[in-house]
Amino acid sequence: MLRQILALIFIFVCTTIAWVVLGSTIFSRTYGANQRLQWHVASIWGTSQEQSPPTAHYTVTEQITSTTVENGKLVAHNEKLEHQILLPLESTSIRVNIHLDPRQKGLLWYSTYTVEFGGDYVFGNTASEARTVAFRLNSPAQKAIYDGLQMKIDYQIVPLVTDDQGTVAHATLPPQSTAKLHVAYRSQGLDSWRYKLAEGIGQATDFQLIMQTNFRDIDFADDTLSPTSKSPADGNSHGNTVASFPVFRPA
Repeated sequence: MLRQILALIFIFVCTTIAWVVLGSTIFSRTYGANQRLQWHVASIWGTSQEQSPPTAHYTVTEQITSTTVENGKLVAHNEKLEHQILLPLESTSIRVNIHLDPRQKGLLWYSTYTVEFGGDYVFGNTASEARTVAFRLNSPAQKAIYDGLQMKIDYQIVPLVTDDQGTVAHATLPPQSTAKLHVAYRSQGLDSWRYKLAEGIGQATDFQLIMQTNFRDIDFADDTLSPTSKSPADGNSHGNTVASFPVFRPA
């Protein structure tokens, strides 16, 4: 009887050790391949996205005359220097809709999502004469697909020029005037979506962002603005969530 009990205990211990070894091997192989699998998901679906505000600027050309001594003679040289003058961003109104649609690769699930972005920005031309202004929207991620990309200036669709950094549109603004820029696109990304107000220390004036999701919990990262309100959409406590981030113009 004692031998049978000891045999059962021995079998149980050996089986437990075997399952632990098997589980550890599967865990190690699965998560050891996480970086490679994540790269494959990102190459197909897109990477994490960080959208920044558009910028508007016009170019001023300044002619500078300098003199040098050549062969004992005073020679004048004329040079043209170009300066980019940024237009102030006077107000921002953003609506973003994020739809979480997880994808599985191997044994792992990845937080992939689609995003619909729409933003209205007001820029002021403080110059005393008309200026040709370049409006630039930087891409939130280089490895991503952008569908329905559109930029309107004062409700007019304008031609777009796209490079590896983003999209540029041009318009001529009258002196002492404002221009309303509307941008919209649909895209998709992985893990996180952020809106970055500025590089380093910046100032946001008359800012509002309303974000709607198809999931309840939103993880607000460190060093970001906390929402002033967060509520279920359509009264559904288990579904969509709406978060609002207003920053009012100072008096």
